[in-house]
Amino acid sequence: MDPRITRTRASLQEALLGLCRETEFSSVSVSDITDAAGINRSTFYQHYADKEELLADALDGFAEQAAAQIEASQLNEPNADPREMIGKFLEHVRENAALYRMILGPAGSPMIVAQLRGRIIALAQSGLAKAPRESKAIPVNVAAASIAGSFISIVREWLNMKPLPSAERATEWAWSALSGAPIEN
Repeated sequence: MDPRITRTRASLQEALLGLCRETEFSSVSVSDITDAAGINRSTFYQHYADKEELLADALDGFAEQAAAQIEASQLNEPNADPREMIGKFLEHVRENAALYRMILGPAGSPMIVAQLRGRIIALAQSGLAKAPRESKAIPVNVAAASIAGSFISIVREWLNMKPLPSAERATEWAWSALSGAPIEN
């Protein structure tokens, strides 16, 4: 992809995420985004149909970066603990908690949730494919879908807690739930 396109999209994504840390997504206009990014509206519409598409791209881009980091760490260090990358992702979620609450909530974005779920499934399949398997084990794709659904549900419940616990705590909860560790009362 042309570096100018990449820079423009990154600028728009950063502007949107920055604005959403200050105000609700529904209150942010395309003009607000373009002003914050320092570009004009026609440039915005050359890249995105609307702010919802920009949001989907921004969050998918972050999930893609996290996935690439996990894949790279697994290549460089096959026994690496994925909790570090899960923690980085959850810190991003915590920094953008209001936005993720909206996305994962009842009136959220099915498109964004589907993209996130797809990224998590791909990561889980990659990790599960390397693990030893029993002959009666469930298929990798089914196990990966289960992990993705569980992870998204954990994130949703964590975001609804008041006060919001740390990303580190949520990482431990997610890891415990996904690895079958004991549950606290």
